[in-house]
This record gives sequence, C-alpha cells and structure tokens, in this order.
Amino acid sequence: MLSELPILEERYQRLLHHFRAAGVADIEAFVTGRLPTPEADVAVVHRAVGAMKDIKLRADFEVYLKKFLQSLNLILPDASGQRYRGPTRRFGYLLRMVKERYKDESLDIADAGAKVKALINEHLIDLGINPKIPPVELLSPDFIAQVKKHAAGDPEAKASEMEHAIRKHCTVHFDEDPAFYRKLSEKLENLIQQHRDNWEELAEDYEQLRLEVEAGRTEAVEGLTKEATTFYDRVVELAFVDGQVPAEYSPRLKLLMIRVVEVLQATIDIIDFWGKPNEVKRLRGSIDTEILLADIPPLTEKHERLAVEIVKLAEKRNADLTK
Repeated sequence: MLSELPILEERYQRLLHHFRAAGVADIEAFVTGRLPTPEADVAVVHRAVGAMKDIKLRADFEVYLKKFLQSLNLILPDASGQRYRGPTRRFGYLLRMVKERYKDESLDIADAGAKVKALINEHLIDLGINPKIPPVELLSPDFIAQVKKHAAGDPEAKASEMEHAIRKHCTVHFDEDPAFYRKLSEKLENLIQQHRDNWEELAEDYEQLRLEVEAGRTEAVEGLTKEATTFYDRVVELAFVDGQVPAEYSPRLKLLMIRVVEVLQATIDIIDFWGKPNEVKRLRGSIDTEILLADIPPLTEKHERLAVEIVKLAEKRNADLTK
C-alpha cells in the first residue's frame, strides 16, 4: 500500500499539470477547496471545462483521472489517502461537467474502483446531479433549463453546451435523413462564423435551431409527401453535383421518388424484413430497375450506388415508412 503512495502523488500531479498546460492556472486551488469564494470556484469550473474542448484533451483527462482514481482506490481507507479525497470529488465533478458540456458519453470511469466512485457519486448527488442519468440530450423537455443550470450565468458555457448538443444530435441521427441533417449542420457552422464570440446571440440562435431540429422536416417538394421528399433530397445530393435538378429532369425525378416510396412501403412491412438478406437484395434490385426505367442520365450513371443508398436510408426510416 505504501509503495502506491508515490505513484498516487505522481498521478495527482499529472492531472494538475494537464489543466495548467491547458491554461487553468488555479486548478489546484479549486480541487483542494482553497479558492476564496463560490464565485471563484464557478469561474475555474468554466475555464477548466472550456479548456477541454479538444477531444484529445478530454480523452487524456479521462485516462489521467482513471489512473489517479485506481491508485487512490488501492490506498483508501488508509489515512495516507485522506488528503486526496477532496480533489477526487472535484475532479469527478469536472469530468461530469465536461461530459455534459460536450455530450461526450465516451468519458467513463466505471472501472476506477468502488471506493473512489462512491466518493464522486456522493459529491454529485450532494450537488443535485444524479450520476446514473446520462447527459441531457438536445430534445429533452428540460434541456434548456439544464443548460442554464450548468452555465450558471456564463453565456459562453451555455452556447458551447448547446452547440455540442446540436452537433451530437445531427451526428447520431444523420443516417435517418442525411440531406436534412447536413443542412442543419451547415446552419450551425454559419451561425458560428456569423457571431464569432458573441455568445449571447449564438445561444439565442441555437435555441431557434433546436426548434428546427425538434420540428424535423416541415416542408415538402411540390407534388411530393415529406417522406418522398426525404428520398428526393438524398438522391439529388448524390446525383447532382451542385444540388440543382435541371427542369427537364424534375418531373421524372418526382415520379420516380413517388414510385420508390410505393415499392418500399409494399415490400418492407413484413416481420424481420431487414434480417433477411435475400429479401433486402431483391429490394435493391427492384429500386435499381425503377431508377433505370426513369431514364434520367445523371441517375443512370450512378444507378447501383443510388439503389444501395436508397435501401440504406429506407432501413433507417423503417418506422416512418410503415406507419
């Protein structure tokens, strides 16, 4: 046990150095509870969490913290480990706030040891945080309230958490409607460029963007349902370089998309359809045939890939297609 003490101290210092190198000079005063006011504590939390924006820095923080916790878990409840209990609680809280800010569920100290996890969880519960509940997601009813709570009046923190929640949502749901989520991602990037460091305006616009995400597709191409429009937009994205459909092809493309949705709906509404490779292959063949029959040169050139992508999208949208 005593032989672990130098290792524990070395790992503690490595954690401190990690944050100092990222620009958080007063990290030790925070984790040891030596800052003069609660407001000073909050300021350090925001700086420390903000400093972990880079995914590599977050990953290193997780690794360094886990190593530190594993050493402390070996030593506790021996008196020699008592002085590290406070820093353990506060580093654990920082990890949770980093996880919340960046919606990064890869951060995990589950295998750090029962004694140290209990210390951290007790601290989080004292602060009103349930350690068993994952980071609040973008479309959660209490998302805005939770973000405001985490930000504690810091507009940059609020904007940052909202930005990463939108990014994560677009990434997770991208395959369900690539064209729609690509446009949302582009809007996000445009807002960042437009407002730069004006965090309050960014946060306000992010709230509006969140409403767009929540509403989903609200418009359809003329003559098409919203469902057919989803496939239409995906095909346009893949087949036309500039995303513009020449007028001569537009009527045929719309008819093709209506037909594609009909074929999909008539085919996939059987038990475990997507678990039957031969049926899926047959469906791809049917879609491929429909594309060739439409006689639209830009689609004909890519007919096999388009058939694959349409069927892939259909699998992701199975619930909507079979309503």
